[in-house]
Amino acid sequence: MTNNVSIVIPTFNRADYLKQCIESALSQTYPCEIIVCDHGSSDQTPTVALSYGSAITYVRREIDSGVHFCWLDGILHASSDFIHLNYDDDWIEPLFVEKCMKLFTDDVGFVYSNARAFYEKENKYSEAQFTYFDKTGVYPSSHLVKFAMRSLISPGAIILRKQIILDNLFCGKLPFSKYEYRGVGPDLLFSLMSTIKYKKIGFVNECLAVFRSHVNSITVDASSDALKTLKIDRAYKEARKYYLTVDFIRKYRLNDYLYLYYRIKNKLRLI
Repeated sequence: MTNNVSIVIPTFNRADYLKQCIESALSQTYPCEIIVCDHGSSDQTPTVALSYGSAITYVRREIDSGVHFCWLDGILHASSDFIHLNYDDDWIEPLFVEKCMKLFTDDVGFVYSNARAFYEKENKYSEAQFTYFDKTGVYPSSHLVKFAMRSLISPGAIILRKQIILDNLFCGKLPFSKYEYRGVGPDLLFSLMSTIKYKKIGFVNECLAVFRSHVNSITVDASSDALKTLKIDRAYKEARKYYLTVDFIRKYRLNDYLYLYYRIKNKLRLI
C-alpha cells in the first residue's frame, strides 16, 4: 500500500473556480498527485488545466457521460491507495491531507476533517459543519453511522481508501437511475460502506475543507426547486437502504444461510 494521496478533481464548465481548487491541492504539505478529470467542458477548463503542465495529470474526454463516470475515470487514473475527491468549486487548506493521514491505521476506513461553507454572495464563512465529535482522534465506525444515517459528510472533507470507492460507486440500483440528482447518493454511500469493512474512522476537528455556496452549486440549486430537493432526499434514502441491507446480511451471516438453503433446495430436486 502506498501512503501518498491522489487528489481527484472532477470538473465540468467551472473554469472560473477550478484554478483555486487546483492551487489548494498543489499547496498540500503532504505528498500528493493531482488528477483533474474533465468530461466535456466547453468553457476555458482545458486552458486552465493545461497551464499547470506536468504538475497535474489532466484527463480530458470530449463526451460528457455523467458525473459518476467522471469520478470513476479520475480515480482509475490514480496511482495511490488513498483518494481525496475534491469538487471543482471547493478547496482544501494546506494541512488537510497531512493531518488526515496521521490518523490512518490498518483498521481505519477513512478520515475526515471538519469543514465550513463559504457563501459567495455574502462573502462570508459559516460555522463548522461537522460537530459530531468534539476532539481530533480515532473513533468506532458505529458512532459515525448514527450521524450519517441522518446527515451527510461530503467526500470533499474525506480521504477514502480507493477500493471502497471502486466497490461502491456503481452497485445495485446505483447510481440511482430513478432518483438521480447530479451525483447525489454515492457520496453518502462511500462513508457508510467503509464502516462495514473497517472498525474505525478518523476525525480532525479543524475546518480544513471549504465548500463554496454559489448560485449553481447543488445545494443552492436544489433548495430553490421542490422537485430537485425531493430527488436528493430519495437518492440519499436509497443509499441508506442499500447500506442497511448489506450490513444486515453481514451481521447475521445471511449469506451463509442463503447458500445452505439453496444447496438443500437443489439436493431435494434430485430426490
